[in-house]
Amino acid sequence: MTGFMTIHVREQTDADADAIAGLMEATFGTEATQRSVWRLRQNPPVAGLCLVAETQGQIVGSLRFWFISLAGTRQLLLGPLAVRPDLQGKGVGQALVWQGLGIASQSRCSLCLVSGDKDYYPRFGFFPVRAGSIIWPGEVAPHLLQVKELKANGYAALPPGPIAILHDPDPNPTLLAEKAG
Repeated sequence: MTGFMTIHVREQTDADADAIAGLMEATFGTEATQRSVWRLRQNPPVAGLCLVAETQGQIVGSLRFWFISLAGTRQLLLGPLAVRPDLQGKGVGQALVWQGLGIASQSRCSLCLVSGDKDYYPRFGFFPVRAGSIIWPGEVAPHLLQVKELKANGYAALPPGPIAILHDPDPNPTLLAEKAG
C-alpha cells in the first residue's frame, strides 16, 4: 500500500471478534496465549478500552487493556497490540496506542504497564521498570517490562518492592467504574 492511509480508531464491538482473532494469529502466531503475560489476562479486557483501527472498511489493528493489581491497587496492562503485518510501521499501532492511552489517562489508574518492545514503547512515555522492583507471573525478559505514569508520581508512590503483579479479580471490568465522579 502506498501513499496516504486514513486510519479510523473506534471501540471494538462483539461483531469484530473474528477479525481480531485473525489479526492476533497473523501478528503473533498460534502460541500467543502461551506467553507469561496471558496469566494476567484471566478476565475479560476493560470495556471502553478495547479499540480497533480500520482503513478502507477493514480492521487492520487491535489494542486491548486489562486491569491488573499492583501493590493492592488497580492499574492497567496495555496489550496485546496487533497490527496487520503488511501495515506494521505505517502508524496504525501508534494511532491505537495514543488513543488508548488518552482514554486510560481519564481513569483512576495511576500506571500502565506493558511487556513489549524496548524501542517501540518509550515514544509513548513508557520507561523500563527498576530491576527487581516488580515480580512478573512467569518468564519475561527484564528489559521488556515497562511502565508509564498516567498520574504524576504514580511510579514513585509504589512501595520499594519487589511487588507482584496479579490479575484483577473483577470478572466484569469496565472503565466507567474507574472514572472519577
